[in-house]
Amino acid sequence: MRIPSFRRTVRRSPESLLLTLVAAVAVAVAASLLAFQHRPDDQGDAVKNEVLSAATEGTVALLSYSPESLDNDFAAAKSRMTGDFRTYYNQFTEKVIAPAAKEKSVKTTATIVRSAVSEVHSDSAVALLFINQTTTSAEKPDPALAASSVRVTLSKVEDSWLISSFDPV
Repeated sequence: MRIPSFRRTVRRSPESLLLTLVAAVAVAVAASLLAFQHRPDDQGDAVKNEVLSAATEGTVALLSYSPESLDNDFAAAKSRMTGDFRTYYNQFTEKVIAPAAKEKSVKTTATIVRSAVSEVHSDSAVALLFINQTTTSAEKPDPALAASSVRVTLSKVEDSWLISSFDPV
């Protein structure tokens, strides 16, 4: 039994050459698609990281304050907010939080335990955060720990992601 040489196979079967050529092109196209599709995923991961960073830093700023530095704490938090939520936060801190924090020496510190992005669009995103918040006061100097979760909606304003909604879950 003789094994046919390449020349004989080509002469006898041009269809097999065509099939080999089509297969090679298909492999090349698949490899290039895989390589190029990886880049948008990297960009998607970068956007998700930006969103998570903005949501976590903004949430920590929003929920952490001390009577000695209230004005700076509130200003730092407001710089991470936008729209109606920023207006609401400003009114709430002026009328409720600031008087209580000053009168009773309330200090809170928030830390993010877990976080995830649930939605990302070109101009908005939603993140879910699990938070531990420690509170002390002149009346209760022993730290009180509260665990909670929030749905943070962010809006893209110029090049920054800012909190536009903050809803307990």
